[in-house]
Amino acid sequence: MISQKQFENLNEKRWDETTNAVSILNTKELLSPEQARKIPSHFRKICQEVGISRERIYGLKLTSRLNQMVMDLFHHLYRNKNRLNPVTFVTRTFPGAVKHNIPFLWISITLFWLPFFLLSLSGNWGLTWIQALLGPEMMEQVDGMYGKDGSVLEYGRDTYGSDFRMFCFYIANNVGIDFQCFASGILFGAGTLFYTIFNGLFMGATFGYVREVGDPEKLYSFVCGHAAFELMGLHLSSVAGLRLGWGLISPGNQSRLSSLMRNARHSLVILGGAAILTFLAACVEGFWSAHDHSLTLKYGVAIGLLVVTIIYVFSGKKEWYERP
Repeated sequence: MISQKQFENLNEKRWDETTNAVSILNTKELLSPEQARKIPSHFRKICQEVGISRERIYGLKLTSRLNQMVMDLFHHLYRNKNRLNPVTFVTRTFPGAVKHNIPFLWISITLFWLPFFLLSLSGNWGLTWIQALLGPEMMEQVDGMYGKDGSVLEYGRDTYGSDFRMFCFYIANNVGIDFQCFASGILFGAGTLFYTIFNGLFMGATFGYVREVGDPEKLYSFVCGHAAFELMGLHLSSVAGLRLGWGLISPGNQSRLSSLMRNARHSLVILGGAAILTFLAACVEGFWSAHDHSLTLKYGVAIGLLVVTIIYVFSGKKEWYERP
């Protein structure tokens, strides 16, 4: 039987590697692929060594140290089993993931709203740029919905037939926009930047056109209810795309493929939350926004939904985020 000193010298290197890996995991960072591959075998060996230490009476200090490593490894190996629980995802995982990606969110907000206001206000000096971006077909559609003689509800019913079909159209349209913002992030984030800016310009052009030749109140009363959900869903889809691109731009000590896969797992969490918000936006847009409720009620509901959305998205804590 080897002595305690020999036992420690034989295994000290592996124990130090394990302690270092646990420290990295405790900071919410990810291990390198090589470190991650070693964790299961280290866990099994240390479980055996706890028993050996107790059987050979190597002392309370060593036994306690090994036992603590076992508990730490067990926590990190099995703690994610409930991460796909819908309640946990909505209340903790998603808001926590947003907190980890706040810089990307501010980039998305800036790149959307600056072009929006730029093109919206450009109508004060003529409609040339607005008309060039919207095109004749889109301007005809906007006139039918928000023109002085237009009606959002009548246009929607004439085009789609029912509230449910309008809801289905809005789902398809918004999901398409969000997926463009996300998937184009594979182009080192450049595609996400392009679609975020383009959507800001397009929506700004629509607002600028209606403000100059249509009835702005019809537009404002229609979009106010679902705007918070829809725009936050768009911003978070952009965040997911930017996170995807960042994995290619800054792989660190990993290969670009490994970094891409790592960041894709983070992106999918954000995209899942964006999908929920986009679905809620389509529900409001299809079954509420186009109907003739009083303006006071519509704006009141809009303000309430905006406040709730902002509080929900920005109130997460980093420690809530369970890595995929």
